[in-house]
Amino acid sequence: METLYQFEDTVRVVRLTSPNDVTVLRVALERIAAELSWQPGDQLQAYQAAALHLAVRVGEELAGGLQVVLGAGEADLPYRSVWSEVEVAGTAAAHVTILALERKYRGRPGLFGPLCVELWRCCIDRNIGQIVIEATPPTLRLYRRLGWPLRIIGDLRPHWGEECYLCCMGVREVADALAGKAERACSYRALVEQARRGLPAGPSLIGPSLTDITRS
Repeated sequence: METLYQFEDTVRVVRLTSPNDVTVLRVALERIAAELSWQPGDQLQAYQAAALHLAVRVGEELAGGLQVVLGAGEADLPYRSVWSEVEVAGTAAAHVTILALERKYRGRPGLFGPLCVELWRCCIDRNIGQIVIEATPPTLRLYRRLGWPLRIIGDLRPHWGEECYLCCMGVREVADALAGKAERACSYRALVEQARRGLPAGPSLIGPSLTDITRS
């Protein structure tokens, strides 16, 4: 287990490195999915070996996490089983199959945002240019209110027992959106500082905006 980011003394975002830790998270995410009436079947287990797993921990408790599949090519990404004709143009893509928190931690400030920032940083480290995720219409509206620059690339279809759009956002677009939010809200400035730490200042997938905000 590798700690990627720690804050508030007891809260950590970690990358899971042992098969046992990954399995514990996967089982927890499957249980959360069942509570939310999602029906992933065996998909999370099927892609476990090809995926990166991040978790957020509060003290010794697992508060939630995510699974993101980094395919060698688009044909390897899970979304192709539903939207087989959709191709993500441009740079390499990663597919977030699930992103969820335990019920008691949903809505608690300082958990969801830092987890997503570490996902973004992992994509930067691996030269991933696009992030793909499914979203129901209400969830898509929520993500957009949070500032996610999601665009619809696949029409509404049944996925895990719900009608979902296939959505995509560029890693550089995420940086620009986060910087824009930080100009208006102090809470987002902390996320920008988290995102920007240790990254080079030159032109890249990061974009100039994060550098401008953290130096202002």
